[in-house]
Amino acid sequence: MTLLTVWYVFNYGLVLLYGLFLSVFIAGGWKNDHQRCLVIVLCPVLLLIQVFCWLLLGEDTVRKLYPLIVHLPLMLILIFALEKPTGVAIVSVFTAYLCCQLPRWGNLAVAAMTHSELAGEIVYSLLIGLLFFLLLRYFVKPAHDAMTYSRQSLLLFGSLPAAYYVFDYSTTIYSDSLYAGIPALNELIPTALILFYVVFLAAYHHETQERLKAQLQSSAQATLFKQAQKEMDTLRQAQMQAAIYRHDMRHHLNMIGGFLDAGKADQALAYIHKTRDSITSVSVKQFCENEAVNLICSSFADKAARMEVRLTIQARLPEALTISDTELCAILSNGLENALHAVSRLEDSDRWITLYCGIKCNKLLIEIENPYAGNVTMEDGLPVTAEAGHGYGCRSIRAIVQQHGGLYTFSPENGIFTLQIALPLLSVK
Repeated sequence: MTLLTVWYVFNYGLVLLYGLFLSVFIAGGWKNDHQRCLVIVLCPVLLLIQVFCWLLLGEDTVRKLYPLIVHLPLMLILIFALEKPTGVAIVSVFTAYLCCQLPRWGNLAVAAMTHSELAGEIVYSLLIGLLFFLLLRYFVKPAHDAMTYSRQSLLLFGSLPAAYYVFDYSTTIYSDSLYAGIPALNELIPTALILFYVVFLAAYHHETQERLKAQLQSSAQATLFKQAQKEMDTLRQAQMQAAIYRHDMRHHLNMIGGFLDAGKADQALAYIHKTRDSITSVSVKQFCENEAVNLICSSFADKAARMEVRLTIQARLPEALTISDTELCAILSNGLENALHAVSRLEDSDRWITLYCGIKCNKLLIEIENPYAGNVTMEDGLPVTAEAGHGYGCRSIRAIVQQHGGLYTFSPENGIFTLQIALPLLSVK
């Protein structure tokens, strides 16, 4: 056995390890020691199967059976043992096969330049190690992220490796069509690359726009949550200030009594008005047992009064709810803010809003009704508007409701806009 043959056999086993581990890492790697051991054991098993088939059937037959004795078992291992999605497992194997062409080209290029097949095999061994390191460091994670981002990205990412896999086996392994000088066949891969580039560019632009849109919505919702938290803190401070005023009422009465004893009735009356206004400005009305709802409703009741809007509130909620105060504040604040914005354009007789909050069948029910003018454009179940700074509130409400597995409806009908929300509660105290 010559040195060239030994090196060729060595590279034949080396490329199996290269493709196997690359497929596993592109698919997401192993999750535990058991899966890692399974992958390690799979290496000598597949090598032994190849050696047995090689000795029994010959090299040409083994090359034709390679998809059955190596690629198919590897896909099955990825799917059933490593618990990878079927599409991800298949595309990972095809992608690893595509990456195997890189050291093969280096082998052919060096052999052609040096007129030495041994030199080509040596370069092949060196390139496999170098390429595996580079691919593992710079390619594996982006490839896995691209495949698992969406079904569309998986199909797009896997189209080129799959097309090359079929093309290579059909034209070089199962036939010699690629070397038969057929012009249309020779131009197939360049044409496929051009089509892939065009489709990839269009799809990439679409994915980028969708991701940017999602990021903007997420940022807007985060801003709304921060604003809701800030409002809750402000309202709590107002409630604390009202408690302080009530606690200091004795001092206020003493001050008023002092003015009256001194015959300063006008100053006493002015002090009474000043104290009353201060207490009224920070007082929190009691609508139900829930502190957060009382704070929010009190704030919007004052805002509605300043806007000369009749806000009717019916709240029957317990002290504790499984939904967080911040999320509850975001829902009510956005819903009531949208309602106030809608009725602010109407005549005085139509400037009204009703709010209902209650619990039925262990579900938190919220309903906000208000009249509106003009037409309401609905898209994907949400009202949309071209006004700057508007439209995020409804998406925030939808995101919170969906996160809790609830239901929502935005319904404009007969001049009345109705927001209805049902959120399941884990427990109600």
